[in-house]
Amino acid sequence: MKKNKSFRLQLITRDRCLIDREVNFVVVPSVAGPVGVLPGHAPLLGVVNLGIMKIRDAEGVETGVFVGRGFYLVSNEGVTVVTRVAERGEEIDSARAQAAEQRASDLLRSSTEGIDAARARDSLERARLRLRAASGHVT
Repeated sequence: MKKNKSFRLQLITRDRCLIDREVNFVVVPSVAGPVGVLPGHAPLLGVVNLGIMKIRDAEGVETGVFVGRGFYLVSNEGVTVVTRVAERGEEIDSARAQAAEQRASDLLRSSTEGIDAARARDSLERARLRLRAASGHVT
């Protein structure tokens, strides 16, 4: 990456380009753990995990964005993140996320035979992460 104080971040989903701007810092939730990127970072390719992507803009303001699974690329041009889904906190319907959390919790507590526990755990994690992003939690 260029040796300057910022770099270009692109966050792309199957429906839209959610973010395309200059930033100073980003933390991508990868399957290997959080990956922090500053200007001048070495090229890197990795897998994005469900989580909150932390972004610091040129003014030092930090925001969190919910991201689904996907891929990320750190290159000389910047950071590109491609995921199935991504949502800014203000876009998240908290009531809907709370309902999804409740449904998943209820399903996991039930002794219903034939439930897909892995899918229910994934739904629960996704709902909780969306609620964190909606409430403004960056970490």
